[in-house]
Order: sequence, then C-alpha cells, then structure tokens
Amino acid sequence: MLRYGGETVEISKKELLKVTGISYGQLYRWKREGLIPEEWFVKRSSPTGQETYFPKNKILKRIQVIQKLKDQYSLEELAKFLTPEVSNRLFSEDDLEHFEELDVEIAASFMDALDKDNFVYVEVLIMIALSKLKIEQICNEEDLSRMIHFLSRQMTKLHRNDYVLYIYEIQDKMYAVLQLEESEVYVDEAFQLRYSIRLNDISNQIKIKYKDLFNFTFEDEEVEADERD
Repeated sequence: MLRYGGETVEISKKELLKVTGISYGQLYRWKREGLIPEEWFVKRSSPTGQETYFPKNKILKRIQVIQKLKDQYSLEELAKFLTPEVSNRLFSEDDLEHFEELDVEIAASFMDALDKDNFVYVEVLIMIALSKLKIEQICNEEDLSRMIHFLSRQMTKLHRNDYVLYIYEIQDKMYAVLQLEESEVYVDEAFQLRYSIRLNDISNQIKIKYKDLFNFTFEDEEVEADERD
C-alpha cells in the first residue's frame, strides 16, 4: 500500500467495502455507470495474489457524495454531476439568480424545456452562452427559441465543458451547432458562421468571478488539497 509523508494514500478494496459499508456489487455498478472513474481501480500484487487499490481520499469522498445523493437523483444525473470535467455541484433556481451573465427569460425557457429546476454545470454554461447571444443581439427571439429546443434535447449527452457553440446563418435564420473542441466538422458553404464561443472560456470567467460564492475549485487546487490531506 502506498504511503506519502507517513500517511496512507491508497485503500484496498476489502478495506474500502468495510469502511463504507457498500457491497462489491454496488461498487462495480457505480463504476459501470460512470460514477467512479475506471482509472481509480488500480490492481497491485498482494500476498494473496492480486488486490485492487484506490486513491483513498478521492474514493472516500466520492462514495460519501454518492450515498448522500443517490436517493435524490438518478444514476445518470449523478454521473453527470460527478464527472471530473465539470464543477462538483448542482445549481438550483436560486443559485442561477446569482449569475449576472444569465438572462432570466433564457433560464426560464430551459427550465420549461427540461422540466426541472436543478442543473449541472455544463447546462449552466450553455444557458449563459445563449444569454450572450441575446444580449449581443446575435439572434432574434424565434432563433433563440429554436436553439433552446434543440440544445435542451442534447443535455443528457453532455458530460464535459470542452464544447464550442457555433452560430450559423442560412436564409436569414440562425442555427446552433455544438462541437467538441479540436474535432473536425465540415459545413456547407451556404452556412455563414456568425458567432462562436467556447464553453471553457465562459467556465474560466465565471469560476474566477464566483469562486468564493460557489466554492469553485480548479484542478491544480484539488491536487494540492489531496496532497495536504
């Protein structure tokens, strides 16, 4: 078992099940559902053959969160909530009111389209992106309504922040295209690019601005905190 500064930084599967009270089946189901990253399952030689170890602080915190929220949210929602690329929290309707960049009508339209009032981080980023379109008068109300309808149907597929929102115009109408950064896309020349915005750029801006309010943590800070623990 690995140690750092005299403290154990890994925990065995056997000890983990004992400490948390979860079953072998639960642990591996959460792994299949994406709630626990596969790379946290590290196989090492042991006197009895082979044992699975985990980063102790990370796995204990993760299981604590899962146990706390599993009766409130579906496993799919939890998987999005716990994905490393997004902020580790849900945002309520009251939380949304703190974002000065977020248009109230845009937020209300998404609430109606998604039929919920709690949102994961990437959903908030998309709302803010469309709010920018409205504020900068890139799109009219009809175009925005169509984009909200389109994007709301894609929300369950989004587990990361590294998307770019492109706005194309064709025949005097604006259309949204959500594309992963660095991925190739081929667009007919009849479509004219009018606007683009990286969700990660929005994320960086609001994480700095609202860091204290929402306790946002950047990846390097998470690593330092784990090392201190």
